[in-house]
Amino acid sequence: MTYQDVLSAPTHERKFFLLTLINENNKKNEMMEEQMQSARNKNAKGSRTTKIGGEQLKSKLKSGQIPN
Repeated sequence: MTYQDVLSAPTHERKFFLLTLINENNKKNEMMEEQMQSARNKNAKGSRTTKIGGEQLKSKLKSGQIPN
């Protein structure tokens, strides 16, 4: 739409087109954020489920509970 088209349009039509444009941009931004988040998740190494201290780790490695 040109600037003259916008000025000549009734107020309710201008509001409708502006809201439609805003909604489209919001959806596009959300999709881009989701894609970026999924790309980050694919590159992530993972997270720990349990925590173990240094001495415990050494003893488990020596006993063979944790493979090298």
